[in-house]
Amino acid sequence: MSLLVLALLAAVPASDLAIALLNRSVTALVTPAVLPRLELRDGVPSPLRTMVVVPMLLTDGAEVEEQIERLEVHYLANPAGDLRFAILSDWMDAPTERMPGDDETLGAAREGIARLNRRHGAAPDGGERFLLFHRRRLWNESERAWMGWERKRGKLHELNRLLRGATDTSFVATGAVAPSGIRYVITLDADTRLPRGAVDRLVGTMAHPLNRPRLDPGRRRVVEGYAVLQPRVTPPLPGREGSFFQRLSSGPAGIDPYAAAVSDVYQDLWGKGRTPAKGIYDVDAFEAALAGRVPENALLSHDLFEGCSRAPGLVTDVELFESAPSHYGVAAARASTDGPVATGSCFRGFWEAGSR
Repeated sequence: MSLLVLALLAAVPASDLAIALLNRSVTALVTPAVLPRLELRDGVPSPLRTMVVVPMLLTDGAEVEEQIERLEVHYLANPAGDLRFAILSDWMDAPTERMPGDDETLGAAREGIARLNRRHGAAPDGGERFLLFHRRRLWNESERAWMGWERKRGKLHELNRLLRGATDTSFVATGAVAPSGIRYVITLDADTRLPRGAVDRLVGTMAHPLNRPRLDPGRRRVVEGYAVLQPRVTPPLPGREGSFFQRLSSGPAGIDPYAAAVSDVYQDLWGKGRTPAKGIYDVDAFEAALAGRVPENALLSHDLFEGCSRAPGLVTDVELFESAPSHYGVAAARASTDGPVATGSCFRGFWEAGSR
């Protein structure tokens, strides 16, 4: 009996060890292939017009100002070509549709975007270079709260529809006009840092003829190429301000799974990467692959589900930076719905009602 108990207790760590050894063996034996790329010497051309978006919540004036500054840094690191830079925002969840302070935070965001447009001028086609798309709250019965429809998944879905001419989205009037001809969208987290030249390399990889997505109309799945590409995400050194957990888990000497992602067992074996939480996607392929497939208020990990149809690829030679979690609770919450921990099943995202 004691041996049976011991075997059961050892099953989980033993399985984790077996998976780690198998993955390590595959990445050591199979030569990784770098995805082909177009060299965009003069920046992103108009036929490949791209929008860089940062989904976020409007919490207070200080947070808005910080995100406006980060959006400007994204532009200064990638100023060449036909690019747009946008904040994609919701208000915080609330017990009522409107809350005190809503208009003030939205006004601060509008003024910040207007300031960037005055400072840096128009886009190549004469339209605004910096944009703000903000959504009103809608009642969510399962969450029993007023909130942005479907949270981050809803933001990107409604943005795609807006870019293709939809007029029935939940976006409020902010003065922003959705630019025409957007082919790709690069979505970042609020704390992601976009290095110099990263946009050109991502767009050049996505636009290469061998990487362009081909959709099977019957199965509504991308069967060749990639509808979305995920770059490597590396946590910067935390410095003196970082917690002990950050110093332990960030950088090549730590245990963060992104830091050493120069090769990936899924990409090396089957030519498909892990499900991305940030990266670049083809707007039309993204929407065509998911049309009518996602039930409302039914997905916990939408990235995981969507990756099964969008055919994600991993671009390890393009690097973004994002701070490591400050403590274990944040890391555990992130791992539960994203990353290699959750890649075992395409449909694990259905295991709890209510979107995140």
